[in-house]
Amino acid sequence: MSLIVEDPAALLANLDRGMSVPAHWYTDPEITAREIELIFRKSWNYIGPTKELGKDGDYITGYAGELPVVIIRNEAGLAGFINVCRHRRHEVMKGRGCANIMQCGYHAWAYDLNGLLKRAPRSAAEPNFRLEDFPLLPIRVETLGLLAFVNIDRSAPPLQSYFGKVLGIISESGIDLDSLELYSRDEWSSDANWKTMLENYLECYHCPVAHPGFSAAIDVIPENYHLTAHGWFMSQVGHVRASALEGKSAVKIYDARGELKQAQYHVLWPNFTININPGFINLSIDVWMPDGPNHTKGFSEQYFGPGVSEEFAKELIAFNKQVGEEDDTLTNSVQRGLIGGLPDRGRFLTNSENLPVHFQKLVVNALCKTPAAAKQAVEAQAALPQTSMISVNEGNSLSPQSERNTYFPVEIARIEKESDVISSFYLRRLDGTPIPPWEPGQFLPIRLNIPGQTAPVVRTYTLSTCANPDFYRLSIRRIEDGIMSRFLHDNAKTGLKIEAMTPRGKFVLDQSSARPIALLSGGVGVTPMMAMLEHLAAAGKRSGEYRQAYFIHGTQHGRSHAFAKRVKDLAAEYSGLTVHFCYSEPGADDEIGETHHSNGWVSVDLLKKVLPFGDYDFYLCGPPPFMSSLYSGLIEMGVRPERVRFESFGPGTVLRPQAPATPIGIAAAQAGEARVRFSKTGVDTQWAASKGTLLELAEAAGLTPAFGCRSGICGTCKTKIRGGAVEYLDEPLAVRGEDEVLLCCSVPRQAPGHQTNSHEPDVILEI
Repeated sequence: MSLIVEDPAALLANLDRGMSVPAHWYTDPEITAREIELIFRKSWNYIGPTKELGKDGDYITGYAGELPVVIIRNEAGLAGFINVCRHRRHEVMKGRGCANIMQCGYHAWAYDLNGLLKRAPRSAAEPNFRLEDFPLLPIRVETLGLLAFVNIDRSAPPLQSYFGKVLGIISESGIDLDSLELYSRDEWSSDANWKTMLENYLECYHCPVAHPGFSAAIDVIPENYHLTAHGWFMSQVGHVRASALEGKSAVKIYDARGELKQAQYHVLWPNFTININPGFINLSIDVWMPDGPNHTKGFSEQYFGPGVSEEFAKELIAFNKQVGEEDDTLTNSVQRGLIGGLPDRGRFLTNSENLPVHFQKLVVNALCKTPAAAKQAVEAQAALPQTSMISVNEGNSLSPQSERNTYFPVEIARIEKESDVISSFYLRRLDGTPIPPWEPGQFLPIRLNIPGQTAPVVRTYTLSTCANPDFYRLSIRRIEDGIMSRFLHDNAKTGLKIEAMTPRGKFVLDQSSARPIALLSGGVGVTPMMAMLEHLAAAGKRSGEYRQAYFIHGTQHGRSHAFAKRVKDLAAEYSGLTVHFCYSEPGADDEIGETHHSNGWVSVDLLKKVLPFGDYDFYLCGPPPFMSSLYSGLIEMGVRPERVRFESFGPGTVLRPQAPATPIGIAAAQAGEARVRFSKTGVDTQWAASKGTLLELAEAAGLTPAFGCRSGICGTCKTKIRGGAVEYLDEPLAVRGEDEVLLCCSVPRQAPGHQTNSHEPDVILEI
């Protein structure tokens, strides 16, 4: 079968609707060949544990995208090479061990521990032959805890930028990775495509049906078994059943009593899994590699903490083997269905199977980046911001789906005054359950009954701290004519009950980027920057590698300056962080070098002085003049627009048309066009899926409709509709009349038989 790569935008839209990639993606040899080239040779591939590389000469071998590779320790540290002799391309090293020199077993060409060719028998008689011209080809080696990875792609971002956060999640289970010892290593094979197997691994929807033993040991009830897409890795976290701890499980399982009460199962893109089971300290890994389109090969490693009993080790390994055999039965059957080719697409349940959907998006994004047939569509996607493409940031899938668009009760646990005009309100859940994670930069919708108001007041405030299981922190500026902010500042006390939704928002930190980052804020715009800074600091502390960052904040004077001490404290422990505070109206107690670093405003001229020449990711949040001057100045300096991310919290802060998100649902499925008329201004324009929501369409046409949350919550963008109809990407929560629509989350509805070349408007809006 010839390679067919569909329009990537259509594939991604289908995945958002729950429709899988086509069957031939699992059976076509050309697809597999493309996966080897564009996925495995451009990703981090696990080779083995660092504990086997303790002294000079220690080496381990493996494969990365079917290329033989070797990692060896030399006097400079760990070095990686393509494990192929420069003579006749025989594999140089075999297995693992220790060697003083790397010698090929075919014709005895020998390389030193730095990969330099030192001996080639009979080469002295060869004209124009120089040993130094034929070293082993080097590759990148990086480590994640006790795990050593290689990457063929020299330009790939660092390993830590992909997977660093998983170390913190593993530590939460109670495991000290440095204490683990390798117990066994086994190779295996299966009669299913590698994607088929990993998609099965990524959901526990099938567990109650297919894994009676696993379901007896682990609580797989959906509300207790959490699924999270962290971008380049995906996690499942559960807990041991009480009946298993009491030895009362209905079926035979291993002894799950021990230090570990939490189960964790992670997939690190593209093909590496980490498994932690409750009980004695344990961790196992699996590596899944394509063996043609219809088969997979791989290996497993089992680790235990010190002092493990032989009985527990054998029981757990047998338990894992049983679960694996049950999975093989399932995935082999799925592969036979895929080979048959009908139905061409499966239908995922996007709540229970959100991780397989995320995984397929990563596959689509990788395979559709370079094929000529998809070039135009990919270039169009590349012009959009990261939030419009496949998210590589942590999702909020740990939040119970039932809470996604409903309010749940929280209470104020603490109030802290941050400045004369800004106070922080710490909110905790009333039921005492941990708070699911959010992305740094997102906002929290809240609702509160305020005396004198006929209906609950709804507002959205940016979270000013990084994700944690204990509290939300809202840092709110007192605004005299702001109903909610004035009430909270004047009347809020600990214990006050408020209603909240799960966090949301597109202005988030791109956690996949390793570029230096510049966080630029003015006034209360500091709030998302605090969340991002705290996240970066925590990530660096966990991994030991800090992303270079510049925190530049402008305010009037010291009395209005929020989080000054917190930022200075973070700077003291954050290697690579530069802080600059700028006061426009310094007070009598303010002194350059003590309270702040310069007088005036945060401007492009200031950035030129503070930032060394380089390539940055810029994040902007502040009042309209601040936003406008910085954005236009950065673009004039030649900064690429996609490198400048900003928070729009009102029409005055729309610096350019908001880059649209590719619509999903019915509108994206139609993927057609519609004419839209803004009747008050007389503007007629053409809508297409690539132009996003009606709010984004209006902004692109030069209009400035009011908006607030951009998520269908606050109702600020409510607009009269005078003709046609709309579809909502997500059902909005704000109250609206029969003749009103919310621009921020709607797109035109196309009637059956719609003619895209019609000059008559399909939708008429009173703007």
